[in-house]
Amino acid sequence: MSKFTRKLVLWRIALTVIINKLLGYLSRIIPRRKMTLRIEQGIIQGLYFKTCISKIPYVSFLGVPYAKAPIKELRFKPPIKHDGWTGVYKAFTEKSKCPQYDAMVTKTIVGNEDCLHLNIYVPQIDDEKKAIMVFIHGGAFNFGSASEDFYSPDYLLDENTIVVSINYRLNVLGFLNFGIDECPGNMGLKDQLFALKWIKENISAFGGDSENITIFGESAGSASVHYHMMSPLTSGLGLFQKAIMQSGCAFNCWAFNNHHTEAAYKIAENLGCTAKDPHEIVQYLRKVPVSDLVKATTVKFKIEGQRDIINYQFVPSVESYQVSERFLPDNPENLLKTAPSIPLISGINNREGLIIFAEHRLKTLMKFHQLDKISKLLENELNNDEVREKIQNFYFKNHHLKTNNEQLENICTLISDVFFAKDFHRAFSYLLEKNSPQVYNYEFKFDGDINMCKKLLFASRPEIRMLKGACHADELSYLFYGKLFRFSPKSNSEDLSMCKMMSKWWTNFAKTGNPNSADLDIKWINTSLKNPKYLSLNGYNTSMIDGLLNETRVTFWNNLYELSKLNQKL
Repeated sequence: MSKFTRKLVLWRIALTVIINKLLGYLSRIIPRRKMTLRIEQGIIQGLYFKTCISKIPYVSFLGVPYAKAPIKELRFKPPIKHDGWTGVYKAFTEKSKCPQYDAMVTKTIVGNEDCLHLNIYVPQIDDEKKAIMVFIHGGAFNFGSASEDFYSPDYLLDENTIVVSINYRLNVLGFLNFGIDECPGNMGLKDQLFALKWIKENISAFGGDSENITIFGESAGSASVHYHMMSPLTSGLGLFQKAIMQSGCAFNCWAFNNHHTEAAYKIAENLGCTAKDPHEIVQYLRKVPVSDLVKATTVKFKIEGQRDIINYQFVPSVESYQVSERFLPDNPENLLKTAPSIPLISGINNREGLIIFAEHRLKTLMKFHQLDKISKLLENELNNDEVREKIQNFYFKNHHLKTNNEQLENICTLISDVFFAKDFHRAFSYLLEKNSPQVYNYEFKFDGDINMCKKLLFASRPEIRMLKGACHADELSYLFYGKLFRFSPKSNSEDLSMCKMMSKWWTNFAKTGNPNSADLDIKWINTSLKNPKYLSLNGYNTSMIDGLLNETRVTFWNNLYELSKLNQKL
């Protein structure tokens, strides 16, 4: 594709965003019917809308504060209760996203520290108490928000469930860990927990059933769900009864950092603080402008032993015994041993690794069969000659005989496995070992017209778009209507069928713990240790598949870890 054509494609995308932003603004200023409710914080008012396909009426309450703004002396501290308001809180528009670097569009620091808000969407189908679905957005714990730009839950609302989406602190503001109460780490996860408590206490006022709550998320949101399933701070509180994990878990290498102490002192040093006492450092960092604080994290640095790619320093970590309330008092492997059993849907996409392709030119990608490039994907524990050669042989045997497309497929499979798939089964194996009957697995591989992530990331890269399958986050387009680009399924299309099936399965599960119902042609059968199986989500070709998802690849990586442990003992 020529440079001119690439620029033309990008200009069309930019124009689409501008037009859709304008349409969104106009839809908000049109006079609309209002709903007024009273909750603990005060009187709140929402607006009536209709879903984009089925035209089901619903009321949205946007930008509702669930905690006090974490600013000034509250920066780096766990969330505290919001004071409430006088008069009527008009929840008509979204509030700011949490501070982050906008790598996609403006290349600047965006957002505001006063960002602990949530959005509530209530379908107006009947007066019955409704099941609740709480969505936690992804973004590697460094990016994203609960915005309708990407997460308007129209398809889920069509199935008569209340949907809540939440903002939480990101990056250094959400995950700086100095091991003291002034900066304990995991503030972003504690924000989520605080939001879950708020929902539990207030959702009945919106017509919700506070005893029937499902948490679900994608990527870092999915890893967050996993952390909530294992955290001792959540167990016994009854904040949720079911969980859905999409393309992420606590065991993924990007979702946990063992080197949080080194990272904390390093960023303080980079910002000009030479103190050694963590209390003194935190006081210093509270005075640093938020834009400078986030900007300092864009200067990439690596702790010894860390990989070169997808290396974010401020993500979840173990909290010190000196911290009063520890969300993660131990490593995920140990916490899962005592985690309670709950019904779970868990799955991944077949081309997760495409998301990393967006950061590299084709010439660079085509070199990932080389040992030095493979080395950049690995943490220290696996980064040795023997392991790299085994990986090269497994994924790229006879690579010189393959076409460019086949080579890219193998590279995508390697990257998918390193960052997502190899840890997938570890996430729920403890439930299977406890003989939990309600674990449902899936693989999303549908390559439809509204696979938004793939379409947008590679709009000007046809050589990548040719790879058949679903990129990381592509399944979200079949659960949410993104108002920023307004990708929606055409009437009587395979895309529409996929939207309806997925929304039905997801909401059935939220209502009962079982995704199945009489109006679905395909029965989703739960998996088990003795009889593993998964649902292949592939449009009209959707079907149940016997066996373990990616079994050969999972076994390969398990053997690598065993080999690594053996070598360390020798």
